[in-house]
Amino acid sequence: MTIQPTPEPNAPELNTIARQTPLYRNHVARGAKMVDFAGWQMPLQYGKVLEEHHAVRQAAGLFDISHMALVIVSCGDVETTRAFLDRLVPQDLRKLFPGKALYTQFLNEQGGIIDDVIVYMLPELPAFPEFQEFMVICNAANAAKDLDWLNTQAKALHYPQIQVQDLYAHYSLFALQGPLFADILARTGFDTDYLPKRFQLTDATIQETGVLLSRTGYTGEDGVEIIVPAAKAEYLWDLLLDLGKPIGLQPIGLGARDTLRLEAAYPLHGYDISESDTPLEAGLAWSVKLNKPGDFIGKQALRQQQEKGLDKEFYCFTINKRTIARQHDIIYKNGTPVGTVTSGSISPLFNVPIGMGYIRSQTVIGPGDTIQIRVRGVDVDAEIVERPFYQK
Repeated sequence: MTIQPTPEPNAPELNTIARQTPLYRNHVARGAKMVDFAGWQMPLQYGKVLEEHHAVRQAAGLFDISHMALVIVSCGDVETTRAFLDRLVPQDLRKLFPGKALYTQFLNEQGGIIDDVIVYMLPELPAFPEFQEFMVICNAANAAKDLDWLNTQAKALHYPQIQVQDLYAHYSLFALQGPLFADILARTGFDTDYLPKRFQLTDATIQETGVLLSRTGYTGEDGVEIIVPAAKAEYLWDLLLDLGKPIGLQPIGLGARDTLRLEAAYPLHGYDISESDTPLEAGLAWSVKLNKPGDFIGKQALRQQQEKGLDKEFYCFTINKRTIARQHDIIYKNGTPVGTVTSGSISPLFNVPIGMGYIRSQTVIGPGDTIQIRVRGVDVDAEIVERPFYQK
């Protein structure tokens, strides 16, 4: 059975002209199968998706994620910018200190998720003067929408001094993920004692190339994100792959990225989360701070939802037959439709079909219970399991 990546929900038609990252020629030269993804030409796979997936779990993988938006939000006064961003997200941005990042979401007034993002409070970075105050990493498919949202809310919330700038044209962004990521960095001569802590960012030098290193990740493995000037992207990409190849490092495409994030049960915007889903429904309540001081967009709706109870909840499942459930497939319990699948694939690690979706809250259900999913017209049994499927 072939594993296919989850297509980008807002990607344009294939006959439109897509943008290229600074690594486009490198991907092509390495034989990658290129696809249109969120308006970008991106590598789907370099060889076999399964091999790329296992490389990340067992050694390390290098991802080109330059298509994600790298947005700087500033105004000349860091506390004013913090106050503005704090109005847009349910996280408590008072927790941020220079170099610290938080996972959060932009919400609409109904509490629906416009996008899930990572917000960094930037430290002083003399070698990177354009990185001032706060940085927001946005999903590629939502970049234009997020930029418009930030600018619109700056006016609506009376922060006319706020400046919003996407640096995508000047930088490339890699993700080096897997248990041997630090060994690979060490092979470049980088002193791994200076690795940033989890959800922190620092500047660094790799082989005389100034970079920014952060430590978040989207695969379930430890690793770093590397922000590098676009002019140095190919050099650093090739250097890492050459030095890491003897211990198993591979370039990784979108196909394996999707199976990796699904095993870790990380939601994908446009599939598992959208403007129709709130973070409480999506199992992201840990990232919602309803008691933080002040207001934020969507707060009233989330508070009402918390008081009244949720209409639906997010679950993980495995299927007891070798078939893949896809987005919009219907979930049944004892013959009654109770929910909808949002993502599904075969887990390369466990070699079983896995998936995620929403089930109505009044349904009495929990881990170990059996449901049915209608896959291409055939009902198959599935079992509710604890989230995530894989945790390091």
